Amino acid sequence: GNRLRAIGSAAVVAAKSDREMVVVWQPDAHCEGRFGDLFDYDGAVIEETFIDDAARQGCRVYNYMEVETGAQKDAEIDPGGEDLYVRSAYVLNSPLSSWAEENRFLRALTPVAAVRDMVAGVRHPNAIAAHVRMAGGQAYEHLPYESLENWTEEGHKAIAHWREKSHFSHFLQRIDALIAEGRAETIFLAADAPETYEAFRGCYGARLAMLERDLYDRSAEQLRYALADVLLLGQAPLLLGSTWSSFSEL
Repeated sequence: GNRLRAIGSAAVVAAKSDREMVVVWQPDAHCEGRFGDLFDYDGAVIEETFIDDAARQGCRVYNYMEVETGAQKDAEIDPGGEDLYVRSAYVLNSPLSSWAEENRFLRALTPVAAVRDMVAGVRHPNAIAAHVRMAGGQAYEHLPYESLENWTEEGHKAIAHWREKSHFSHFLQRIDALIAEGRAETIFLAADAPETYEAFRGCYGARLAMLERDLYDRSAEQLRYALADVLLLGQAPLLLGSTWSSFSEL
């Protein structure tokens, strides 16, 4: 979610400033898969970051990653002049880009066949979809992608707060109310913990559709499940999402 929202806005800025977009997608602990593991994409992709070299080679560099030295999140992108190098987990701040145009680019991406097959194997569309993002906070800080070093102190407190607010029990209450209103005949669930799937299955039985898996990590295989989840979440006319989650935003 973080990478794709940055790429979507960069694509629009590039198109409107007559530039070629080069995706710099380096697998790491947060995202072990390659861009080609997820999408059939014929644009330029580089799999190793080179922000320091970019500056030395005359590129104008923007770094939105606020925990890194010298970074300035949300700095306005000046599209003129020299080549640009942008390091970001966020939408770029540019008057050239817009939410609608970013979405058009993202929707035009073609998932790989393995992801398309996953989507085809799950009942959809459903009346509602729920994305339950619970994993986070002190119990998960031993994981490299949940480590304190990834955020500012303020950001880490916000994540811990919203992960607690996104406990599956809150979703169950809302869904029960929607069922009582006749608005949730069928439900699709995407979650980051097996106990969430177990709770939903116990409550909703045949109403529930989900993409079965036993992976809950950041491996390339799990990222394919995640992309399929995104596509299935987007099929429902009503989405119950998790605040402070780029996955719900995506």
